[in-house]
Amino acid sequence: MNIYKELAAERRTYTADQVTHSHSFAQLILPLHGVLAIEVGADNFLLDEQLVLYVPPACNHTFHSTVRNEFLVLDIPHFMVPAGRMNKKGIPYSWNNKWKGIRYLILNELEENAQRAALKELYPYISHHLLQERQPRSIQYIHDHYNENITVQQLAAIEHYNRSYYTDWFLKETGKSPSAYIQEVRLNKAKELLRDTTLSVLQIALQVGLEQQSSLTRLFKKNEESTPSQYRTKHSIRKMK
Repeated sequence: MNIYKELAAERRTYTADQVTHSHSFAQLILPLHGVLAIEVGADNFLLDEQLVLYVPPACNHTFHSTVRNEFLVLDIPHFMVPAGRMNKKGIPYSWNNKWKGIRYLILNELEENAQRAALKELYPYISHHLLQERQPRSIQYIHDHYNENITVQQLAAIEHYNRSYYTDWFLKETGKSPSAYIQEVRLNKAKELLRDTTLSVLQIALQVGLEQQSSLTRLFKKNEESTPSQYRTKHSIRKMK
């Protein structure tokens, strides 16, 4: 067991018994296989092989798993935690090649039984990635796929939340419902296309993920109190001036 004064890493498994505790050190949980349900503060996460989770120090968290599992856990003493990661909020990171490389290096040191010195050398690199701010994955997904049919269930799955929790979470993050946010992204993109291209209103509607020109017209009337054509004319005049 880590004495909380040095970095330590080990493979860990979790049972179906729900356990709630907190500790003075932070943890970085990297997937090996299986699924872990964990509640950190007010947020619920479902860790699988596509997610890395940071758990801050002195933060209550509850966890359990009903399937075979194994995770690689890095215990980080509180005095080594980056200043920007001392709050009480769990932070998920998408699984990518950088985290895959970090996991490989930690596992390699575990096998060599020389983890302490090596982890200290590796930790600045890990710390750098812990501090990288990220836009929530589902919000980034909206910006990347606004021209497609996007469902709330699909977005919730991206964040590993259930649908009802995700809707509340999204409202806290953005001040809007998922559907209102999607419409706002589409509206802003449509404005850009109206200002900067000669595409028809129908073509623009299709490009921003709306099936009919009338849908775009309703969106503009609701938010801009004008039609798309009126918006284009107004901003074309401004450009000429």
